[in-house]
Amino acid sequence: MTSRPTVLLCDDSRALRMLAARQLADCGFDVVAEAGTGVDAVQQYKALRPDVVLLDLVMPQRDGKQALREILATDPQARVVILSSLGARSDIEECLRLGAKSYLQKPIDPEAMARVLHETIA
Repeated sequence: MTSRPTVLLCDDSRALRMLAARQLADCGFDVVAEAGTGVDAVQQYKALRPDVVLLDLVMPQRDGKQALREILATDPQARVVILSSLGARSDIEECLRLGAKSYLQKPIDPEAMARVLHETIA
């Protein structure tokens, strides 16, 4: 049996994490951990090395950009997909320059999420 690709889900909204975790499971991913802060996101990444990180830009303690930098410093091969609400275009562009693989807009469209994540790990 092939194992499902693993995902670390980072967002300060518990409701969004619950919804996204269900959507991820439905499209064939295994959520191995969740993080509600940027600090937690980096620690979980280092501990688990998931296949993909879904990383919200706006989080307490450390924002998504700082967390992205630290995750990529730990593992330059890390596959990070940024989660962002509307209007964060310049932030998204900066994250893509820093090394994020792609981004998804909130509210997350399940079909777009499935497509982007499958492309990211392909």
